[in-house]
Amino acid sequence: MKTTLITCATSHLGSEVVKAFSCDHLIMTGRNTEKLINLSDSLECKTKLVELDFFNVESVNSAAETISSEDKIDKIIFIIPRIPATNKIFPSNEEWSELYSNFFINPLSLLKKLFESDSVNEGAKILFISGLSSKSALTNYASNNCLRNAWLGQAKTMALAFGEKNISINTLSLGGVMTEAYIKKIESKAEMRNVSFEDMMKEEVSNIPMKKYATVDEVVSAIQSLVGPMVAHMTGQNILLDGGFLKGY
Repeated sequence: MKTTLITCATSHLGSEVVKAFSCDHLIMTGRNTEKLINLSDSLECKTKLVELDFFNVESVNSAAETISSEDKIDKIIFIIPRIPATNKIFPSNEEWSELYSNFFINPLSLLKKLFESDSVNEGAKILFISGLSSKSALTNYASNNCLRNAWLGQAKTMALAFGEKNISINTLSLGGVMTEAYIKKIESKAEMRNVSFEDMMKEEVSNIPMKKYATVDEVVSAIQSLVGPMVAHMTGQNILLDGGFLKGY
């Protein structure tokens, strides 16, 4: 039985990913232990629940120790915490420090500790779930443009370092995804504009060739492929799932 680590497992996307990998020995992390327990109770598989707050160094250290005591990991689906959108071009030094600590340094330290404790199997498949700003600079996602490219650089560096162990490390960059949170955001937008949800959606996706955002199921299918046989000879790649929004070659 394969051992699969899924971070941010209690998010809408994370919980659907968990269900898709329920045949594996699952290690699920999240900040809310009650949600983790409820999610585990809905499954018929071996699970290990690990409380993990990426914004707290002690929590990361404790989680790493707990995960390292389990079977060696074969797949890591690393859902990066959602970075707040902002168009602020020059955050203060203190703001940058907090952003990088919460959304890059602390989460990355979990992976660092897992590799240092030899908790990742040779031939493992690792996938970072990122966003479109790792492929294209976006005006309203100024901090994301920097932070997500830090993850992209890290994925490339790890791909080079661990390639000889046949460890595949790739990034999946998502455009709009119809998660519960995103649907609520569009509903609020529609209400503010005094238009129907359907009309708001048509406007939202007007610049996407496929005229839609991805469903959660479509993202899960892509994730399954990118930690499966498809990546047997693929590493260090940043894969887009955006319905054709990014039109560069």
